[in-house]
Amino acid sequence: MPQLQANGPLLRHSSSNVGDLAGSTTVLNSCWSNSRSTGPPGYISWTSSTASEISTIPSIRFCVAPAPYMTKNMAVRMSEYAHDFGPRIIWPPEGYTSCDELDPEGAAPVFRQAMMAMTQKASAHMGFPEPGIDSTFLTRLFYDYALTSDKLVNWILRRFNASNSSRYAMTAMAALYRSDYQRSIMTSSWRVDAKELYSLAFKQLPYDLEDVKLSPWEKLLGLIGVMDFEVSTYGSNTAITHGSQYHTGQLSKYYSHGTLATPLIKEIVGSDIIDLFKLQGDQMFDVSMWVWCDILDSMATSKPTRLKYESDLENVPSYGSEEDSTCQDRGLEWLYGIPNAFAVLLARTSAIRDAKLPEQEKMSKGSEIEQLVRNWQINPLGTKTSRLRVARVGAQEIWRHTVILYVHHAIFKSDSNHPIVRDSVKNIIKIASTLEPGGNPDSFLYIPYFIAGFYAVSQKDRYAMKSRLIGCGNALYLRNLARNLDELWHETDSAGHLTSWSQKKPPRIAF
Repeated sequence: MPQLQANGPLLRHSSSNVGDLAGSTTVLNSCWSNSRSTGPPGYISWTSSTASEISTIPSIRFCVAPAPYMTKNMAVRMSEYAHDFGPRIIWPPEGYTSCDELDPEGAAPVFRQAMMAMTQKASAHMGFPEPGIDSTFLTRLFYDYALTSDKLVNWILRRFNASNSSRYAMTAMAALYRSDYQRSIMTSSWRVDAKELYSLAFKQLPYDLEDVKLSPWEKLLGLIGVMDFEVSTYGSNTAITHGSQYHTGQLSKYYSHGTLATPLIKEIVGSDIIDLFKLQGDQMFDVSMWVWCDILDSMATSKPTRLKYESDLENVPSYGSEEDSTCQDRGLEWLYGIPNAFAVLLARTSAIRDAKLPEQEKMSKGSEIEQLVRNWQINPLGTKTSRLRVARVGAQEIWRHTVILYVHHAIFKSDSNHPIVRDSVKNIIKIASTLEPGGNPDSFLYIPYFIAGFYAVSQKDRYAMKSRLIGCGNALYLRNLARNLDELWHETDSAGHLTSWSQKKPPRIAF
């Protein structure tokens, strides 16, 4: 059974030479017994099948990673791995004896304890697999990863047990994370396994969406899980499959699935207008994830957002109050690091771009947004250490300048020589230099780095932003964004004027 583990058994491709895990299927009979989903013809449900039936799933078997003994042959293979798939950053950094040293909030041990307690409580009824989650994963899944542990555990448990497509997709992402951050010669096989799990989720998804027994929220979880994988692998031509069709196909699937989720979001929220400051509670986690995708999709494609985003920024609760916008799990900041007000202004900028208004009125509204973002007083997220607090304030300032750049891109159509554009690019580069590459909060800033890099003129500034972008992590989509920066710079230099990342159809990127 695929498990959310950093060092445990994981699905392997049938071509692997690694031995099967003896007795690994003994825990499968009771797994996920509460699922109500149906499946495609020939589909083997994990919820009701015996262990022997599950072991017949084509091309997949359960294996254990070999001990890290390095032979000459393995060293050669490691060199090949590093060239094709190897991380541009080493995470965790060399020299750390424990991943938890990278957890200044001290949240990972508490989270693991809560997860173990939940696993013991749930396994008797649902066979919930025991995931070993350390700070490598926790600090990359959630920006404010020190959120109350039981909320995150409950969210993971509900996602795993919502539907078969949600389980397959979540396990595929676990395999993908492992391949990205656990340095091993098995990386390519893990990525093949991740794609196979995604394929199962993709095939199961239509049946889950048509299942009248599943709630809109349960259906949404499957869609969000599939979208996560698609946006994480859309640049992986050589890593998961061969040929350029997979590249464009994944983007097309991702955007179509985002649209497919729209009526589910409306039904869950009860409106086609969303106030980001009112999205709170673990039941809204996945709604918030989709909302951020919707805002970013509009930025990446220059198409309107699927829903409307309206918030009364004049009456946002003051810092420290019970209704404070940065309170725990409210809005998007705890998930992605962008202050909620800035996310609202990004959506508002896209809405003005697409509105049927006279250009002069658009310019006026764009100036209002720019002034508002400049004057906005940011409320810092609570942290235990001053170092992380300072870093997160720096990240918030980077987002401030990113919103300014987007206003100039979407409304003013400014070029790289505009003084405000130059100033914001300079500030992003300067602040980024103070952040640890690949750590929290740096790993959540790839969009600001891409946009600042897009506007950068000098080779020095371009190199700085491309390096920061790749340094955010080892995910394949980061490298694809970096390749797109190279293409955009070439097009801009050849044309003699600034091009656009959203001009090509079908879309060339997803944020």
